[in-house]
Amino acid sequence: MANSCKCCGSILSLVQFLFSIVNNRIASWSRVNKFQLISDKCKELRISFAKNKVDLPPVVVDGHNLEVVDHAKLLGVTITSNLSWNMHVFETVKKASKRPYFLRQLKRAQVKKADLLRFYTSCIRSVCDYAIPVFHASLPQYLIDDLERVQKRAPSIICPTLSYDNALASLDLELLMARHHRLCQSLFDNTLEDSDHRLHHLLPDLHSSKHTLRHARAFDVKFKTCRAKNCFINSQCLRVNSFG
Repeated sequence: MANSCKCCGSILSLVQFLFSIVNNRIASWSRVNKFQLISDKCKELRISFAKNKVDLPPVVVDGHNLEVVDHAKLLGVTITSNLSWNMHVFETVKKASKRPYFLRQLKRAQVKKADLLRFYTSCIRSVCDYAIPVFHASLPQYLIDDLERVQKRAPSIICPTLSYDNALASLDLELLMARHHRLCQSLFDNTLEDSDHRLHHLLPDLHSSKHTLRHARAFDVKFKTCRAKNCFINSQCLRVNSFG
């Protein structure tokens, strides 16, 4: 027991030491690049899956400790400390659900169907599409259903006499889940084909084998958790590998 306590204490000291180094590097980088960090606008988000929380030293900017938060919005995407997407999907659905009201008003004004569809795709669906490659493969089914319910409202307004499936066919729309899946594939394929793509350097190494295999995989991808498996790059690499 004593040895275990000493070991845990040593690991904690090492983590705190590394944390202070990172803190100093951030401050140094901001000075070199003439990037001013404003302590009142900066937050600290700690991502950890440990059962017992580790007591880490605070991040200090200009002599002020940054506020520790359990979620933060980065470029419109809500990231939580446990890397779940419930809060982001909730905010997305909340934002998109306010806009069918205007679609209904346009319908009452007898706006043409093509213009109603254009309003939906540009002002409502675009909210659900935003940054979808980041989290699409990680969404559980109930969150996918929440997003799909946003789209179901639009066809019911534009084509009130048709069922959802028939309305989609009439408006030349696809299920939102299928659309998001296609958008992710398109982004990955573009990344794979264009060596100058900004994401190209994130691709794993291509698989090389001395033997001719019946189902040769394209990428060497390794992961230990489902969370890593379902990230954008890894999930798309597995898709490509499944083609053999």
